Amino acid sequence: MSNDAPSPEAETPVPEGDHSAERRGFLNTLLFGSMSLLVAFGGYAVGRYLWPPARESAGGGEGQVEAGDASEFPVGAGKKVLYRGEPVWVIHAPFGFVALSAVCTHLGCIVEYEAEKEIWCPCHAAFFDLRGNVKSGPAPRPLPSYPVGVVGGKVVVGEV
Repeated sequence: MSNDAPSPEAETPVPEGDHSAERRGFLNTLLFGSMSLLVAFGGYAVGRYLWPPARESAGGGEGQVEAGDASEFPVGAGKKVLYRGEPVWVIHAPFGFVALSAVCTHLGCIVEYEAEKEIWCPCHAAFFDLRGNVKSGPAPRPLPSYPVGVVGGKVVVGEV
């Protein structure tokens, strides 16, 4: 026998059980952590959907918001303003000024306005006339309206 031959002990491979157990434990921990985060975020989203936060209203039952000069509003023009913390469309309709909530009564999407299309919800295709009444779509009730008028040449939303 020569001394150059490797000894039987040197040829024994390192047991792979130790490394695969560590790898398996790491992967299980990673999977469990990922699933826990997914469940937590999903639960949070469902909770916010079922119990939305209460809306804060600015100014209680009083207050006015100026939408702009009446001269800036030719018939058919509309402008979105914030009134009591809620977006409101101020529109110069053929019959006068109207102020309608910009929040759809179906699922709370923000409605849009164009003189040709009138008022519509881009989320679920609800359409409203210039008085806020439902023309078509899934909206269950009309858009809420607010008092609006012209004071000193300014279009004002709120108690006039």
